[in-house]
Amino acid sequence: MGRGSSLKKAMAKISESVIEEIKNRISIIEVISPYLTLTRKGDRYWGLCPFHEEKTPSFSVLPEKGFFHCFGCNKSGSIFDFVMEMEHLSFPEALKKLAEKAGVPLAQETAAQRKMREETEALRLLYEKLAASFHYILLNSESAQTGRDYIYKRGFTDASIERFHLGFAPEDPQWLYSFLLSKQYSEDLLKKSGLFARRNGTYPLFRNRLMFPIRDWQGRVVAFGGRDLSGTSQAKYINTPETALYRKREIAYGLYEGLKAIKEQEQVVVCEGYFDVIAMHQSGLETAVAPLGTAFTTEQAKLIKRYAHKLSTLFDSDKAGTAATKKTLIIAQGSGFETQVIHLQGAKDPAELLEKEGPDVLAKACSSSKSGFHHLVHSAISLYDSTKATGKLQIFKEIKPYLDAVESQIVRQSYLRDLAGYLQVDESTLQQDYQKETSVKKFQGGTQPKTSASKEKEWKGSIDLYALLTVINNRSLFPSVRNRLRIEYLMDERAVELYTLLEESQREGSLLSNEVLLTKIQDSELRQRVAQSFQTKEFTIQPERVIEDSVLRITLRHIEGERKRVEHLIRIGEKEGSTAVELSHLLLEKKALDEQIAEAKNKRNE
Repeated sequence: MGRGSSLKKAMAKISESVIEEIKNRISIIEVISPYLTLTRKGDRYWGLCPFHEEKTPSFSVLPEKGFFHCFGCNKSGSIFDFVMEMEHLSFPEALKKLAEKAGVPLAQETAAQRKMREETEALRLLYEKLAASFHYILLNSESAQTGRDYIYKRGFTDASIERFHLGFAPEDPQWLYSFLLSKQYSEDLLKKSGLFARRNGTYPLFRNRLMFPIRDWQGRVVAFGGRDLSGTSQAKYINTPETALYRKREIAYGLYEGLKAIKEQEQVVVCEGYFDVIAMHQSGLETAVAPLGTAFTTEQAKLIKRYAHKLSTLFDSDKAGTAATKKTLIIAQGSGFETQVIHLQGAKDPAELLEKEGPDVLAKACSSSKSGFHHLVHSAISLYDSTKATGKLQIFKEIKPYLDAVESQIVRQSYLRDLAGYLQVDESTLQQDYQKETSVKKFQGGTQPKTSASKEKEWKGSIDLYALLTVINNRSLFPSVRNRLRIEYLMDERAVELYTLLEESQREGSLLSNEVLLTKIQDSELRQRVAQSFQTKEFTIQPERVIEDSVLRITLRHIEGERKRVEHLIRIGEKEGSTAVELSHLLLEKKALDEQIAEAKNKRNE
């Protein structure tokens, strides 16, 4: 049965008055705001669309009508549609979720549905109360003295203990089960709670451990992590298994605590573990998060992408950390992030540096970073001999998965040009090898990153048009572009039309929506080209880098054209006997153009 059939069936069971009551009690802004940052402009609220990758807000909400619409991907609907998409729920499930939020009773609920809802609610309440109990024990119990000593020894403060609600699980194997039974929790619920050993349903999973409550992005405790303090356990860290509340691939530790800073700065730092995240936050670097017991996942990337467009990694400097860095960079690049890598000096991880040197030193050590691409190149060069042909090939293969993840062809070509410089090989040869390797992999059935249709086709338009399509898709960047790129530098008339349209919009002080912008394009073929660009990630992946490279190339082309013109005039002057003064002026102009060309080329190679 499709979604439409499910909706009709649900509508038949639940009266229109219930739906209207929900809409009357909670606004669409109230529902959407926790998922993304909205800014009011006129009668609409705008934000980055959570359903597709973008850098310039095209997701709009009309609170008076109670509908949202994305001018980028054309998704639209009501609060129910939004929750269905974001939470991957059916209509009845979304309705139930919003009814609970609004405090509206639902007339229709089966016995099985009611039992599942009550169990989930009971489990959620159990985790919240247990987190408070672990925290109280850490702060007040004599048995938790080892936990307090350990925390302070590592350099962590009382403020960090409170911020992350750290706790302590006593060594006594009997207390937890008895304690929870005394609080009227059923044996059946405790079996499903993930708090006890599978083979012995009354034996606690956590004993003599420092406890880290794991919160989802809304701040609800959904799991626990525990750090052994006895020194006898084979597992230094353990987490609760997955439950009805907790899927570790979809949760990032520290996201809730850092959400305000992440939204403000639009960036995130992915660390390795609990203590690393806490150390970063304590040092004022509150955008730090960590995956949970697994490598960084695409689900975590998608979650974080709602709030940030820049992702930095800060893993341990050991072999496992190096591998985690590479995998995270590839996933982040494929998810549309601008990637960076932070390297620590004098310690293997943030927690160790905090313990040794304090928060100020840690904050300073994290102030510089290297782009994800250049980190991978330098890392590969340190592993293989780049002076030998076999070494060059190994370095290329090491970098290729990252290149595969790049959505924008112009960005990938820029990376390949940089890589050719590092390896001291011909750029066109490297481009051919990349295409050949990619074709072979596809022929052999190799797994390729999911990409848009435009990525599959090599860009055949002018650099002018590519640059302006990128600007059109990231219109907030136009003010900086118009200061560096003069319209007379453009040779493609289609690019000139787009530039003129943006210039007129800038002078009028209006922010054109995609829909309105399309109506202003006179050339039907160009209008179709722009409309297609709104439906792909191609022009929203690292737009600053694309535009910077494009502006340099277009400017360089213009200057080289001017130099050819001057050289032509010099040749004519020499043949026709121009005066020494005239030739001198032309030679000085050529010299100045030569210097501008050299400067532009140096900038492209930086």
